[in-house]
Amino acid sequence: MSTEPVRSPVHDHHEQRDAYFLPYGDEVCASTVVETYGDLDMEYAALRKGCVIFDENHMGTIEITGSERLAFLNNMLTAKVDDLQPGQGRWSFWLNRKGRIDADLRLAETEDRMLIRVDRHLAPMTAKSLDAFLFAEDVEIRDSSEALHRFAIHGPAAPALLSATLNATVELEPMGNMPLMWNGIPIVVTRDDLCGEIGLSVIVERKHALSFYTALLDVAEQRPELKARPSGWMAINAARVEAGRPLFNLDFGTSNLPVESGIIDDRVHFAKGCYLGQEVVARMHARGACARKVVAVRIEDQRITQDQTEIKQPTTGSQVFEVGKETETPIGIVTSSTISPMLGAIPICFAIIKTGHENAGAELSISAEGAIVRGVVQDQLRFWSRAESGSSPAR
Repeated sequence: MSTEPVRSPVHDHHEQRDAYFLPYGDEVCASTVVETYGDLDMEYAALRKGCVIFDENHMGTIEITGSERLAFLNNMLTAKVDDLQPGQGRWSFWLNRKGRIDADLRLAETEDRMLIRVDRHLAPMTAKSLDAFLFAEDVEIRDSSEALHRFAIHGPAAPALLSATLNATVELEPMGNMPLMWNGIPIVVTRDDLCGEIGLSVIVERKHALSFYTALLDVAEQRPELKARPSGWMAINAARVEAGRPLFNLDFGTSNLPVESGIIDDRVHFAKGCYLGQEVVARMHARGACARKVVAVRIEDQRITQDQTEIKQPTTGSQVFEVGKETETPIGIVTSSTISPMLGAIPICFAIIKTGHENAGAELSISAEGAIVRGVVQDQLRFWSRAESGSSPAR
């Protein structure tokens, strides 16, 4: 079996633009992802003022068909699924029997199938493990990650860019989806506002991915008022941390229970009945207990001023300590971090820390570039939103 990273069908196009790449996945299956095209500030600015086009080569798609697909998934997943109508979507965890998270799924129900967005390296295992629970239901499950490719468009101008490319009006509510046509080719568009801006994901057959991607870029060039450009993961990562969106395999993983993820309320329906791992989830929820939890931390003492021209940023894996006990056993680690442009260029991060230190206002000591910086736990995961800031995108 080859262990070479999975290349995007538009990989050569990225190379021509001098992209920097990073791997995503595991030792068995990794995918190449664009990190940046070399101008992170411009990519981030486009995301906030116009829109950016991102190649989601690291994400896969599971297709589920059959008349009983909703009832089957409702019995398997943590979310309530049996009430989904075509055009609607939902987030859900797929757990193992011990109640730990095996995958984070973004569900999109259409007229004739359910399309599930999942980490590409987890798609085969997820499809296989779901299939193992089929008995006589009218359900078919297949991993279509080789046949279908995904692109994401993030930013306030995302609907305008996609509408101009498709010559059709694209309007979607959050978590909605709609089938559309591009040059006679069927595509599906879903919405998920990962970055705190409108976020549209386009699912297109892999054999048409390159031509569709170049069509998006052509419109971006022809319509400079849209402030659209391709972007790598770094700009999107900064915006999604600001928007308070922890991610599976980055901020929590297969060793975690839903209650530890920080986003259990978005993934778990507590009144819908049984599903795989439900007993563990219900017991932990009833007790209000967990060993650790993902929290948002603002680094208060690191801000560029006239007297402080350099700041220290915690990075993934930085240790978190109780204040005054920096030489003792750490109480957690940083899972994601960024320098937040929307908060005046201060460091912010997600950290998974032991219970007892997760309350809003709790102060923490965090290792950062050979020093200790002071962090404060926020009262929610979101650091910034356009609605709360009262700002509007530049035109």
